[in-house]
Amino acid sequence: MKNFAEELVYWYLRFNGFFPLTNFVLHRQGLPSNQQSADADLLAIRPKHVSEEIGGQHYDNHLFRHFSSSTNIGLMCEVKSGNRSNLESIYLGREERISYCLQRIGFFSENKVIEHTEVLKSHQVSKGQFHEVGKLLITKRESNVPGFICLTLDHIEDFIMERINLFPREKNGAKLHFDSDMLQYMIWKNGM
Repeated sequence: MKNFAEELVYWYLRFNGFFPLTNFVLHRQGLPSNQQSADADLLAIRPKHVSEEIGGQHYDNHLFRHFSSSTNIGLMCEVKSGNRSNLESIYLGREERISYCLQRIGFFSENKVIEHTEVLKSHQVSKGQFHEVGKLLITKRESNVPGFICLTLDHIEDFIMERINLFPREKNGAKLHFDSDMLQYMIWKNGM
């Protein structure tokens, strides 16, 4: 992960049952020659029957109200932590970037990728029979960017701390097994 904000979002997604992939490179291959390579901060998939004994049914309604409970979910995530985030430069708003991410998520055939790309050019979520895919934007301040599910970094942090508080004994006892200095610190600090 490149920075603290992306790491917070990574753990937010993990605690919500997703399997995230960080810094997915969007190569120039197949893109117009005037476009540079970029990355999607996170891609994530969540099987519909995912469950975990500790925290397995405590998910964030602010995110899941956009999806059906009976489908597999894919997310394309953009994280902006700056005070003056240039929201016009969001790579995930571009058609070829959306298509590239959908191909990597792998829920849809080539023809269906084209259909879902069209929907996601202007909508937060594209729904299929068994799969749904959404675009998630995390920013420092509240924002309302058309075509994105928008959450703040404060909301992400609050959700993680709430999860730690729900299971303090379990989280504190396992803190050194989490592959994140930041998360280990948050659990340790909460247990003091």
